[in-house]
Amino acid sequence: MPTPSRFARLVLCLAGVVLVAPARADVLVHKDGRRIEGTVISETDGKIRFRATFGELEFPRADVVRIEKGKTRQQDLADRERACKTAEDYYQLGLWAKEQKLAGDAKRCMAKAIELDKKHAGAHQFFGHVEYKGDWMTPEERDQRQKADIEADMLARGLVRFQDRWVTPDEKAHLEKNEVLVDGAWIPFADAQRKQGLEEFDGTWLPRAEAIARGHAKDVEALAKIPMQKLITPDALLCGPQSQERLEEIGAGLTKGRAWFDATFQSKPGLDLFGGHLAEFYMFQTNPPYLDTIAHFGSLTKSVGGNWAESVQNSHGFLWWDPYPLSSVRQWARGYDDVVGHDYHHWGHLLLNRLGYDGRLLPPWYDEGVAALLEFRTHQHNSVFCRALRSPPPPGPSTGGTPPRKGETKGSRGSATSTTKVAPLDPKAMREGKWRDALVAGMSELPPFDQLASREFNELESADIAASMAIVEWIESRGEGSLRRFHDVLRKTAEPAPVRVLPNAILRERVYQEAFQSAVGMGWKEADVAWRQWITTR
Repeated sequence: MPTPSRFARLVLCLAGVVLVAPARADVLVHKDGRRIEGTVISETDGKIRFRATFGELEFPRADVVRIEKGKTRQQDLADRERACKTAEDYYQLGLWAKEQKLAGDAKRCMAKAIELDKKHAGAHQFFGHVEYKGDWMTPEERDQRQKADIEADMLARGLVRFQDRWVTPDEKAHLEKNEVLVDGAWIPFADAQRKQGLEEFDGTWLPRAEAIARGHAKDVEALAKIPMQKLITPDALLCGPQSQERLEEIGAGLTKGRAWFDATFQSKPGLDLFGGHLAEFYMFQTNPPYLDTIAHFGSLTKSVGGNWAESVQNSHGFLWWDPYPLSSVRQWARGYDDVVGHDYHHWGHLLLNRLGYDGRLLPPWYDEGVAALLEFRTHQHNSVFCRALRSPPPPGPSTGGTPPRKGETKGSRGSATSTTKVAPLDPKAMREGKWRDALVAGMSELPPFDQLASREFNELESADIAASMAIVEWIESRGEGSLRRFHDVLRKTAEPAPVRVLPNAILRERVYQEAFQSAVGMGWKEADVAWRQWITTR
């Protein structure tokens, strides 16, 4: 029999066991509003020891509002589970366990539901299963089954796999030869791409005009020996060492100028004007790349003369529009803004000369007037004039005009006098966009229209160009389609290239009489008076 002291210790130990045993769930309601689920361990000396799921706690008795006796979640789960009999019972118990955050028990109950009912949808969905052809499985298993079923079905239909699709054996034979079916016929893939208007460039199929232009730019870049940025607009390729941002600025100006030209000359937007090509603009900051590419550009056209390459070595830039529009300029000793203006000015020449182009050339005053006006309309000043080189004058339409014939002097061709008095016009006024004011100030000194119409490119002065701009603008103001009608008459009555100026005064008078009558309903002499009055009253 145990001694009293040993008996006392035993009683105390037993009492401890009873206190620790979590017979029922208790909810301790704290005076701060908290409700803590667990089991009371002891209440002594004004303190309550409490075992919660996250550990033992001790509270002053005064801080506890009350202790609510009840079941633990596990006890409640056990009671509910003893009542379960069907798969649905276990499914509902699993949902309850999930709400009680008893994740492991929830999974166990859902698994029991599937054990009792292999097709219980809710329990399968709990585990993320999907149904395929009456069976429940994981998505990965479904995908494998589905793939196998499709393959069996395709094979049963006599199809075979080619890359990621099913085709007939005959189709596979063509596809393996890189052929595609177009309009019922198998043709090489490259031919099919070209039928869609595409062309390959550096392994990528691009719209034909873009691919061709990028190929040209690649050749130029190799000759120039400098890295060059490229930009494609709806009408043109821009290529140069300038930043992409600057190319985008120029491209936006070209788009603006094209919109004015199309509206004014009733030209259809798009590349039909250029024979399906993009116009190409090359801009060089230093001299060597510009000079190193001249011979290459000259080899691409038949519209320039024999000493053209030598002549343009001393120019700021050049252009030609046959077989497609092209412009090349260099900054040289100028500022960047001059390069921008040069592009816009060349754009006017290229658009005008491609309109109805048949190999013949347009009068210099008209050609330069439209180009200068388009540049002005684009950025409100004039940086460039194509007056050509004087010693020697460059041949061919690319830089404007042909040299005077032997024995002729400036302004003499078909006119009554061998000298011409030109109105003074400050070039600064042109650069600042004040050409109209300068022109009006010198109006009394301007020669009659026939003298302007008789001049070659290398004979045009600033005042002549300002007058040409004003005449073009006046014709434009006379109504929709007026400039197009004027243009069409000049185009159909032009002499064979390289002649730009009709050499006979009587023939020239007859042509301009028809052109002005068609455009504005008056003869050329009456028109010469009318445009002067118009510009002075604007």
